[in-house]
Amino acid sequence: MEEGIEGEKLPELSTETTEAIAEGAVSGLMPAPEHGHGHEHKTGIPWLDAVIAASVVFISLISLFVSIEHGRTMAKMVDQNQKLVVASTLPLLTVGGSNLDPVTLKRLSKITIANDGVGPAVVDRFEIRYKGVTQTPDTILKACCASALGKNGDRSGFIYSNVSGLILPARQSVDIVIIRPIGSDDKLVQAAEDAREGNLTYHACYCSVLDECWETDFDHKRPQPVKECKVSAGDKLW
Repeated sequence: MEEGIEGEKLPELSTETTEAIAEGAVSGLMPAPEHGHGHEHKTGIPWLDAVIAASVVFISLISLFVSIEHGRTMAKMVDQNQKLVVASTLPLLTVGGSNLDPVTLKRLSKITIANDGVGPAVVDRFEIRYKGVTQTPDTILKACCASALGKNGDRSGFIYSNVSGLILPARQSVDIVIIRPIGSDDKLVQAAEDAREGNLTYHACYCSVLDECWETDFDHKRPQPVKECKVSAGDKLW
């Protein structure tokens, strides 16, 4: 029996059959996926694919528009905040006068500079002019009131303050010039009042604490913005 079995030849398997058996012998073997390009998101329905593509483009455009508008809104908010900061520090210089002492109720001639703004004023330059000519504390009385000074040129009733270089807080004021009667003689006071009401003019350049600067002639017009307040060594300042 053994000899008979050994003598018999088994049928040979073809190469294709061998490969099929080899693949089938591996439990759970899955075929390799095909790597297609550009077809995985398509439905196969032309009109539906077109709608989906158009929707993607539309959503992208909407997102871009929203981003641009958001950037513009933020820029406007920053600009508004800057304006609020500037407004909250804005100074406003004014010049006024008086002809009566509020304490003694006696006659005098007084020139006052005030800051009616909401922020401090850095007064870089302040000038007083008589008939258009810039005066100093040493020349103002001779220019406006020489006849009232008398032969001896008594200036004892004349008091002045320098304001150039001064930081004037908001809602504060400084008396620049005070002229009081000398004894019972009030001729100097009257001459000074005549000049104050008719021939004295003023000019100032001042800045805020944020270095925003303005020039003004105190002529009921808005102060004009300037880049900076320039002061020369020879300027006649108060």
